[in-house]
Amino acid sequence: MAQTSTGQPGQDRFFDNALLALTFIAIAFGSAWLMWRNNDQAILTMLFYSVGWLSKATQYISWAYPSEISDNLANWSATLVDANPANYGWPAAKLLIQKITHTLTLILVPYFLYQLIRFRKVHVINKFTRNFNLKMLKERNASKYAPVASVQHENLMELPLYEGPWAMARQPVDYALINELMVVRKKRIGAAAMSMIGMNSDAVDSTKPIRGWTEKKVRWTIKQRRKHMPHPAQCRLDTVKTDEIMREQLGGPFSESNLDEFEKCVLAILYTGNAKGLEAARVLTLKYAKSFRRLNKAGKHAPTIDSKGADKIILSLKDHPKVKQAKKRHAFKATVFMALLESAWEKGVFIVPEFLWFKTTNRTLFFTLLGMGGDRPYTEGMGAWAHYYVETKTGRAIDRPCIEAGTDGLEQILFDERWIGSDDGTVDEIAERVALEGGDDDKYSPTKGVDLHDPPRRT
Repeated sequence: MAQTSTGQPGQDRFFDNALLALTFIAIAFGSAWLMWRNNDQAILTMLFYSVGWLSKATQYISWAYPSEISDNLANWSATLVDANPANYGWPAAKLLIQKITHTLTLILVPYFLYQLIRFRKVHVINKFTRNFNLKMLKERNASKYAPVASVQHENLMELPLYEGPWAMARQPVDYALINELMVVRKKRIGAAAMSMIGMNSDAVDSTKPIRGWTEKKVRWTIKQRRKHMPHPAQCRLDTVKTDEIMREQLGGPFSESNLDEFEKCVLAILYTGNAKGLEAARVLTLKYAKSFRRLNKAGKHAPTIDSKGADKIILSLKDHPKVKQAKKRHAFKATVFMALLESAWEKGVFIVPEFLWFKTTNRTLFFTLLGMGGDRPYTEGMGAWAHYYVETKTGRAIDRPCIEAGTDGLEQILFDERWIGSDDGTVDEIAERVALEGGDDDKYSPTKGVDLHDPPRRT
């Protein structure tokens, strides 16, 4: 039979704790007994004085005590203070201790009940009054900070995260699905049959865009998406349509006269930052942010802004050397804005949320600028980034869109995240195939180029 440790000291925690508690109790009783044995006269003297003086007051409320105490209160109040402790022992001490504890009970129990009732009245459970809310915080900071002023008229607690003009940046797969850039490729039956017997076919595979993806589905989990989407091996990125979307991100050739009033306000801010400094630019951003309204009186999305003076600022600063350099080296609207922002950073820190309201009027250009300074762009600005760095590398404006790197980057991200496949298979299939293939011993051998049958002699 297997041995058990239950009940054995040192191996049963419950037994050890019980033994420890009993030991402490025994020590306490032993200490009290020794104290009484050696100091009984002194203890009785203290009890006589305490109970004697206490009885002078409590004799008038004798009804609050049991009979063995109430019958003696009057006598104790007169004689106990002068009594000789040598004539008494433990029974007298026990009775006096009972008198003291009963008196304390009469005082403390009502006090604790009073405190409990008072606590319940003062500390109301599950009720909270907010003295400083989000609206008050916006009102206080809107006069000092442009990002706060941009949203001062918004109900932030009710704004959806993934829908509407204030929606967060799109993930690569969401951006591709919303714009119908992902397609399902179906191989022709005849071509598949001929490939099985080793014959090639000129038949072209058919593709069908994945439709029906809305902003509401952006909130789906990965598991939900996998369930409703085709297998990655069947999916591809429509590179032709993606190129078109990437070209649209550039915003067309740059022209100060072709900008809308919101773009002119941002351009005036960037011109001011390059020509007059960032403090002057921040004053301008705060002015525009305070005047911005996204909703009309009916609560509909109809952005307005007080753009008075923006045309005058643009006209007065358009020939500044830094501004002219940016327009000379970049051809498209998005890339000129990017160059102006990067040039302004030479004077200090200036963040894109200074004109946060711009997100609701030109989402693509806003996220293009917001990604500046990072190691990779947002998906909504990949095309502009690709062209911008081509122009930066060549040092001149290029009027033909060079956005292929943006398309390739989106395709690689979707492939790495297992949303699409390739002609060589999915990323899992390729990794499995590489793992199963034998290594190239000739390439990685530490004895490469050494004749093992006739090794070189040591010198």
